[in-house]
Amino acid sequence: MWRVLFILLPLVFLFILAMAFGAYNKSSVPVHFIVAQKEMTVASLLALFLGIGFFFGTLSLSLSYWRLRVRNRRLRKELNKLKR
Repeated sequence: MWRVLFILLPLVFLFILAMAFGAYNKSSVPVHFIVAQKEMTVASLLALFLGIGFFFGTLSLSLSYWRLRVRNRRLRKELNKLKR
C-alpha cells in the first residue's frame, strides 16, 4: 500500500504541475510524428510524455521484478531439496 502511495503521489504532483504550467502557457507547438503532424499545446505534450515515460518505466521495473521473483522461487526450491 505504501509503495503505491509513494509511486502515485509524485506522479500526480508532476501531472498537476504540468497542467498548471499549461494553464499559463497556451501556445501551440507543431509535433512531427513519423506518419503525421499535429499541433499540440505545451501542457498536453508534457502530460503525454510524462504518461509514456511512466508507462515504460513501470513496464521495465515490473519485468525485472518478475524475473527476480522467478529466480528467488527457483533458489528456494533448490534450498529445500538440499535441506532434505
